[in-house]
Amino acid sequence: MVGKLIKYDFQSFFRLLFPVQLIVIGIAGLNRIVQIFENGTSTYKTVFISSIVLLVIACVVALVMSYVIGIIRFYQGLYSGEGYLSHSLPVTSTQHIWSKLIVSMLFECGTLLAIFIAANVATLGEVGVELYKAGGYVAKELFAQVHFNGVVFLIEWLLIFLVAMASSLLMMYFCISIGQLVNRKKILLAFGVLFGLYILGQILATILIILGPVFLNSDAIRTFLQGIFDWAAEHRIAAIHIASLLTLLAQSVLAFVYFLVTERIMTKRLNLS
Repeated sequence: MVGKLIKYDFQSFFRLLFPVQLIVIGIAGLNRIVQIFENGTSTYKTVFISSIVLLVIACVVALVMSYVIGIIRFYQGLYSGEGYLSHSLPVTSTQHIWSKLIVSMLFECGTLLAIFIAANVATLGEVGVELYKAGGYVAKELFAQVHFNGVVFLIEWLLIFLVAMASSLLMMYFCISIGQLVNRKKILLAFGVLFGLYILGQILATILIILGPVFLNSDAIRTFLQGIFDWAAEHRIAAIHIASLLTLLAQSVLAFVYFLVTERIMTKRLNLS
């Protein structure tokens, strides 16, 4: 049943997003065709710049749509009228969340892949070759410095990217789930919760900025921080690994909290009225 649920979600996303991804690649192809007729005239420059601007706009729209549609499909599938059918299926709340999350992330990555393909189409030829040569040279130099750690860094940063993507979607699921606890103005409450999270983040950042100088007045804290900085300067690779793992841990904790609260509300406090 879970497989069928993921298949249904995949088909819904595919109908909405695949045409958008094709449009992005198509606009890149149009830009490449324009480059074939390069002649240095003002008309060519105007058309070329317009095609570049159009491609950038298309990429941004595709990314936003991938994210927003993932949120809309979560709400429609689980908290709107469609939710009555969804929650009558022999599927747990956890499985519902995972299904929506996996498919949303898959299509966000698909949009990024479409943008990557579009960039290659637009730079096809000497420009693309030079870009790949430059990238290869930079990668070679970096790996010469860090050796096998380069592979580990890539894995860590990929995990951070995926967990951050999941955390962002789960935060929106969390806000929507809190919003549906009331009988009226559910969407308004969901936006209120999202705004509240933003304000909370700003308050915490402000507190850190204000208290930072106070803590730095302490000799013990200054000595402790100086010791950390000195150690990081001497062990840069280990410091980067630790920073990456701490970032991954923080994102994972947030994602887990959002997931847990969403699952509990969906299981114990479901309100489709």
